[in-house]
Amino acid sequence: MKKLYILIILTAFLYSTSLSHTEITKMVSKIKEERGGIGLEVLDNTPNPFTIEKEVIEVPKEIKIKKLKTVTKVEASYELTAVLNHKAFINKKWYRIGDKIGSYRVNSIGNRSVILKNGSEVKRLIIEKRKKKFKMFKGN
Repeated sequence: MKKLYILIILTAFLYSTSLSHTEITKMVSKIKEERGGIGLEVLDNTPNPFTIEKEVIEVPKEIKIKKLKTVTKVEASYELTAVLNHKAFINKKWYRIGDKIGSYRVNSIGNRSVILKNGSEVKRLIIEKRKKKFKMFKGN
């Protein structure tokens, strides 16, 4: 009995959702119809959907506004401490030509200096001479 009910329900569902040949032909002909697009003038005057407009709120003159602290951009300092085998030891890390350090790229490495570039901005790092001298002792 259960099988009969299921068979009746499936058959009714299949016949109710099937489309006739004429209905399919009408749908295809509607798809083939040339559709008018939107003109360039309309597109030029269309606002950008990715911009966010914020509502400006006017503050009454009676309200005192605290001054905000200005934030100044602090540039990172780079310290070159060694150059060995075309590698530069800057800020306790080894870098090669082409490596990125901060917003700069290592452009060239000399015997005692390194040139960093960021677009048109150029920085030259030089190994500072230290007052301390190392003494080497012969081991026993």
